[in-house]
Amino acid sequence: MKKNIALFVSLFSLLTTGTLLAQVQQAVYQDEDTPPESFTILLKDEWAYLRDAVAQLKKETENKDEFETTSEFQARAVRARDSLQSKLNAHLKETKLDRRVFGLCFKATLDSYNADAQIYSVKCSTTIEAPYSIPTVDCLVPANPYIQLTDSIQGGYRTSSIFMKFNPDFQWKVGKSEARSAKATESNVFFKVHFTVDLTEVRSANHGLLKIIPKDIALINRSNNYEYWKEEIR
Repeated sequence: MKKNIALFVSLFSLLTTGTLLAQVQQAVYQDEDTPPESFTILLKDEWAYLRDAVAQLKKETENKDEFETTSEFQARAVRARDSLQSKLNAHLKETKLDRRVFGLCFKATLDSYNADAQIYSVKCSTTIEAPYSIPTVDCLVPANPYIQLTDSIQGGYRTSSIFMKFNPDFQWKVGKSEARSAKATESNVFFKVHFTVDLTEVRSANHGLLKIIPKDIALINRSNNYEYWKEEIR
């Protein structure tokens, strides 16, 4: 009986330790307060890595060798593309992008409250710089109700930005008491969006895809991390 109890205690200890370790490892990669500038740098670095990897693939496979049959060339192109896919998968793990989640804040402006409908109109003009698409690399934010990526020309230079696509404002359903409380601390009210980054989808032999994926959005008070509203993005 004592041996059984000791065995049970040992197993329970191992399971508990494993669970705690997994939680700690997960927390390490949860970047809750990522500065927008740091996120922009990371996106540009990944964009450049993908651009160079695809360019190398194109160089290796765009021309058939003089002494190579068509079937041999096609088989070589498939192998090269598979090699690129493996390289991207390994890169994602090395950089821990397969487990990292980035929390970014967008300043919210509480514009006007309709006490009868209990609706607060909330604006957001924050933008975050991101890479733009080129012939060999597409950059995109998957279709969703809240976040968008768009290109523009500013000062003669092409830029790309991530922003809130409310039309025209976010309609926040909230009671009068909480609305008044939020207004009193408006300088601390932000939208917070969690993003993941993926570059492992190769659309064609000479075309890569950098995806900036919003996972959820919340309206928060940054002074105490209180969530007024939250929704998963699917």
